[in-house]
Amino acid sequence: MVPITPSRNEASPRLRWLFADLNSYFASCEQQEDPDLRGKPVAVAPLMSDTTCAIAASHEAKAYGIKTGTNIGEAKQLCPELKVIQSHPKLYVEYHHKILDVIESVIPIEHVMSIDEVACLLDRTQQTPEAITNLSAEIKQAVRERVGECLTLSIGAASNKLLAKLASDMQKPDGLTILEPENMPQKILHLKIQDICGVGV
Repeated sequence: MVPITPSRNEASPRLRWLFADLNSYFASCEQQEDPDLRGKPVAVAPLMSDTTCAIAASHEAKAYGIKTGTNIGEAKQLCPELKVIQSHPKLYVEYHHKILDVIESVIPIEHVMSIDEVACLLDRTQQTPEAITNLSAEIKQAVRERVGECLTLSIGAASNKLLAKLASDMQKPDGLTILEPENMPQKILHLKIQDICGVGV
């Protein structure tokens, strides 16, 4: 019996994974709930104290250098008009389930990675840059229309889940990055080692 050898196309890596990451998730939920917070620098904190740290920062707050882990007292110095909001965990869980339902209506979710990240396995009809671009636009539009305009996603696609996650971090907010196998590793050589998920210095 002659063994069947896969063709070059079948054996080569394909764009198999799509990774969706909600941008500034907790802060975006707060902005969606309270229109007065939209377009303003917002930091979410576990309690109302200058000695605690931000657990999320809106896009507007990030422009001032405020990010997750920034001390609230220091954040106020960086941005005097900063709006500090005490976290509402139940609210974020409610939005999480709404978003999962919306994404599932477009593409099956293979893994829920965290409260603001999901990984989806692409079928053969979805493994081209054109198909992924269309799919990404459909997911974003569905979330915007059915959950809220403040909830944006950065999406990455690659041959494996780790690279798809890395791609989702490369264009924020509301971006799309496709790491095609034939363009690797050149497309990620500019990144720092700590940019890779799970690697710290």
